[in-house]
Amino acid sequence: MLFTQISFQLLRGMVQKDPGTITGAIAYVLGMVMNWIYNGIYFLFGEGNSLGLAIILFTLVVRIIMTPLSYKQQKSSYIMKKIQPEINKLQEKHSNASNDPEVQKKLAAETQKIYAKNNFNPFSGCLPLIIQLPIFFALYYIMQNAFLYINHISEVYTQIANIIVDNSTQSFLDQTLIPIALEKVPSSLYSTFDVTVISDLCKLLNKISVDQWQQIVSALPASAAAQIEPLYASQTAIETFLGIRMTEIVGFNLNIKLLIPILSGVTTWLSSYLMTRSNEVSNQQMAQQQKIMNIIMPLMMAYITVQLPAGVGVYWIVGNLFMVLQQHLLNKYFEKLGEKENVVVKTDKKSKSGKSKEEKK
Repeated sequence: MLFTQISFQLLRGMVQKDPGTITGAIAYVLGMVMNWIYNGIYFLFGEGNSLGLAIILFTLVVRIIMTPLSYKQQKSSYIMKKIQPEINKLQEKHSNASNDPEVQKKLAAETQKIYAKNNFNPFSGCLPLIIQLPIFFALYYIMQNAFLYINHISEVYTQIANIIVDNSTQSFLDQTLIPIALEKVPSSLYSTFDVTVISDLCKLLNKISVDQWQQIVSALPASAAAQIEPLYASQTAIETFLGIRMTEIVGFNLNIKLLIPILSGVTTWLSSYLMTRSNEVSNQQMAQQQKIMNIIMPLMMAYITVQLPAGVGVYWIVGNLFMVLQQHLLNKYFEKLGEKENVVVKTDKKSKSGKSKEEKK
């Protein structure tokens, strides 16, 4: 053999695009978690649908770990729902002098006082979203380069790459492999890219289409093609879930992959709808903004998902479905807790005569 098999650890460090320090570190950790989960799926069920099942289980693990943050977010929304009428009263009280800086300062102080009495932090609901974004970007990178993070997939790619390199002729390189590389490898990276280096060839094989796979195999000697055939079948079985290849960009073509962005948009809408319905606001401007966001967000996520590997879309869909169930259960919990503990807005109570303590003074 011209090249010995290279290790999974070496492949991990050789990527087509640098994910950056923060995203790269998160991808490294999540990649290890994904690899452990995949190994368990593969041990129990074999290769078929293994990557898709691993993504689903990985999503559930991430969401369960984030449950305490989701609890805080939901609790924050519940408290806001309770104190919103009092906030509206304050705003109406000072509406006539809304441009006066002193009035605005007083309004902010009184609003903050209500927040403090009810242990409410208006920014606490943003934390889960902030944490989700780097996870989303890291998973995008993992799905683009699954062979770098999952040992079994790495082994399959490496074996195929070794067979191709061992059976390569100058004619095969010039007429088949290099033209495909010129099409798939960004020009900015091509100067350091070598299709006869196993790690680089693995990265190329991860990007090519089914037709290009067939083009490569048909240009190799029959003996090499016979060796690659079962390995390619394994790769296809691993990366395909319910007829959709998890590592492929969804795209705009009319095929089964379009179910991914459609379901991504629908589940995003459902999650947003349930959240806003359970936390209705009396302020008309805010209510209108919520309605607009409930339309824009699902469309935006559907559009974004079209341009991502299908596995990222599956992660988003499963995460949304988990959130819907979680929201339903937490809403019921907070409602019961509020009834049990008689949770109300903590403002100055009125006396029997109907006047507050401040009014009596």
